[in-house]
Amino acid sequence: MNDIDDIKRRIEKRKACRHPVLTDHHFTKIYNGMIKAMVALLVGIAICAYVKVSPHGDYIRDYVLNDLQFSQVTKWFNQHFLSFQNQDSSMTVSSTVSYTHVKDNYYKSQTNEVLNFATGRVIYVGKQNLLGNYVTILLENNVEVTFGNMQDVFVGLYDQVEEATILGTYDNQVMIIFTQGEQEIDYSTFEELIS
Repeated sequence: MNDIDDIKRRIEKRKACRHPVLTDHHFTKIYNGMIKAMVALLVGIAICAYVKVSPHGDYIRDYVLNDLQFSQVTKWFNQHFLSFQNQDSSMTVSSTVSYTHVKDNYYKSQTNEVLNFATGRVIYVGKQNLLGNYVTILLENNVEVTFGNMQDVFVGLYDQVEEATILGTYDNQVMIIFTQGEQEIDYSTFEELIS
């Protein structure tokens, strides 16, 4: 009879430890959540497509990136949702970034690498006749730094870049344009702002 009592005890234990049964209510919640997520995704894709094909797309993109405090929103988002990512994976060299002025908006560094001045977000990457391959960084102090005349570009749109991150390379000299708001500022003024 010991075996029978042992079997009964095991059966009682299994009844007590039963996992909750999934009902139609649970599946309805999951289904509704998936539908809401898909609708939000479709709305996001539709907005992105409209901005891309709209004749006012540049105005909308500039409004979102500049007037809506895009850098603060992305900084908050990165702190709360992307903090698990390893920030040490970016290529960095030294903590002091300096360029030597050649003429106009052209500069040289000690290497042929284009280094970022301070923490910021890549807001434009592309190629133009005047700038060649270029990258524009929106720094945390709301100064935009455009690096042009680049040979190679190593960063992508909306990448978070730290100080001394290698953005790319240049051949003879790199074009650097500093703008604060709508006004272009010179290198010495910029150095005062980041110091």
